[in-house]
Amino acid sequence: METIERLYFRYFPEKLLGEVLTKRWSDNIVPVAATVLVIGTFLWHDASFFALSSLTETSRQLAEFMLIVTAMGIVLLAGGLDLSLGSVFALANITALICMNLLGWPVWASVAATLGLGALCGAINGFLIGYLRIRAFLTTLVTLIIFRSIVDIVLLRYAVQISAGFPDSELWYFIGEGTVLGVPFSFAVALIIVAAWHVILTRARAGWHITAVGGSRRSAYNAGLNVKRTVFMTYVWSSLLAAVAGVFFAARLGSAGSDTGMGLEIAALTAAVLGGNSLGGGRGSVAKSVLGAVVVLIVTDGMVRVGISGGVSSTI
Repeated sequence: METIERLYFRYFPEKLLGEVLTKRWSDNIVPVAATVLVIGTFLWHDASFFALSSLTETSRQLAEFMLIVTAMGIVLLAGGLDLSLGSVFALANITALICMNLLGWPVWASVAATLGLGALCGAINGFLIGYLRIRAFLTTLVTLIIFRSIVDIVLLRYAVQISAGFPDSELWYFIGEGTVLGVPFSFAVALIIVAAWHVILTRARAGWHITAVGGSRRSAYNAGLNVKRTVFMTYVWSSLLAAVAGVFFAARLGSAGSDTGMGLEIAALTAAVLGGNSLGGGRGSVAKSVLGAVVVLIVTDGMVRVGISGGVSSTI
């Protein structure tokens, strides 16, 4: 009986799987395996899915989505949640289009105004959550509705003018469609931003503070960390990254609609968690967020290519 019991605890699938999942390396193996499986599946189904022309357009979409998922990952790492990212993305998109198409501002001023608005949205979330200590889910759910309402109000009044406008700017076109050494400009910038955040979270004091606050706010406070400021800044940076993605989207498509960014926060949350970021905070990385973004985007685009849509697509 002792031998049987020993073999049971050592080799029974439930026990063996549970022991494997407790290993730290499993946090990395799972998202990497998922990425390889998804890429391999669609490559086997249609080799043209990864043709150069297809990859160029997909990488532009990935740049925007990758920034949103990174933003969500930063907030999750600090133990928070940002449901307003999709609305901030839509608000940034329409702000950039108004500045360029209606007001005729130069590119640098339009981008600065858009990023400033994104930072303001994050500051509102950060102040309510970090300093007033209102729950993140409730706060960002409310700001999601408010920011989305602002987008709808602006669209109702200026949709025709935005669509009719066409900025005569080579720089604006380059931001949306340009390439650097064959790599789309937006994707190159996104990679630089993601790499910078990887260094910040793993090598810089600010990143260690974010991880510490996400692991245990009380312990971080007792250790002398400024918990409120750290939480505040995570939401500012989160919305700022969403605004950058909104600028790229505006430059790429040059249009705005009521459905822009709709459900983007759920897709980003899915990608962040799928990549291995913990909803409880204190565990995660930018690299895991990127892997989750790649999986979700490839699955979404792949289903469109094979003709799967509607409820079946959402179920998958």
